Amino acid sequence: MTNLDFKMNIEGLNAISSKLFDWEILKNLSEYIVFTEYVGKGHRGVVFKAFSDKYIDKNGNHIILAVKIPRLDAPKVTIPNEGRILKKTNEFGVGPKVYEYSENHMVMEYVDGEMLKDCIDNLTPEELLYVIEETLRQCLRLDLHKIDHTEIQGGKHIMVSKKGVYIIDFDKAREHSPKNFTSAMSLLFGENYISKKIMHLLNLSEEKIILFRKYAKNYKTLFKN
Repeated sequence: MTNLDFKMNIEGLNAISSKLFDWEILKNLSEYIVFTEYVGKGHRGVVFKAFSDKYIDKNGNHIILAVKIPRLDAPKVTIPNEGRILKKTNEFGVGPKVYEYSENHMVMEYVDGEMLKDCIDNLTPEELLYVIEETLRQCLRLDLHKIDHTEIQGGKHIMVSKKGVYIIDFDKAREHSPKNFTSAMSLLFGENYISKKIMHLLNLSEEKIILFRKYAKNYKTLFKN
């Protein structure tokens, strides 16, 4: 059911169909959450920017939130699994902080940044090295805790912000034999747009790239043992 008065209060919402999500979920959450902006949609969820008196930082300011609710046309609801996984990854410093989740919503930290593929041209070599180091470090942590993001290699889930580097969108994550580190190595030093940019910006030779790939293969072998 659509409430047009409610709809008008959310910036950018006219860009998507009102039948994409359940308005009742949004209206129920609006009892304690103020939705300010439609952020975007994925294959299984719709994300809004918001704030709430329930979530205040140490200085008394509202924390900027990202609220995800399921799409009505999604094959299945994955928000509870994503919330559960993120709660675990938060314990070792990976992923946006999750504040609450249920069967039909998740409230988490809003990451104000850009995907690596969209900002790589604007990074200095020093900044790029930090992004690479932090991405590999976080992927290693995921591997050690046996959580597989499953979509690292696509490059759309590495976010670069002023607060740091974030791995986002754990809706397809699984707890089984992980391959995050090798997927990240393939993304950063493989044969794709991002790796070619890295090779150029850091002035890496083909020999060094081959060495990195060999290291990733050795790591994969060691991790299985």
